Order: sequence, then C-alpha cells, then structure tokens
Amino acid sequence: MATELPQAWLAELNDQAALVADPDGRAAVLSEMAYAARRRQEVDDGDLVDMLEIVESARLWALTDVAG
Repeated sequence: MATELPQAWLAELNDQAALVADPDGRAAVLSEMAYAARRRQEVDDGDLVDMLEIVESARLWALTDVAG
C-alpha cells in the first residue's frame, strides 16, 4: 500500500463486536468509508482495492465466526 490507511476506517475495521453482530451492515459501512476516503484523495486506487478486499475478508471472517 502506498499510503497509510485512514485511522477512522481502521478503527471501524477493528470493532470486532460490531462486525460479528452485523457482518453485512458493517461491511457496507466500511466499503462506503473506503470509497469516501478515495473521493477525498486520502488513498489511491491501489489502497482502495486493498481496503475493499480487507472488508470482504473481514465480512467472511465474521460470518464464519457467527456460524462457527
């Protein structure tokens, strides 16, 4: 990643309780935050792709944790 990821986005990502409670909803919020960071030019295209991949991985982790 070329730049540091936004701290607010990382804080939301690290809120595991919220993620497990609502995996799809939290993933939607994290994705929107990632797109907003790109619009504000806080991250570049590569960072945006990485952030969206991380969001999907976190969502799948939360779904597995709930089901497990």
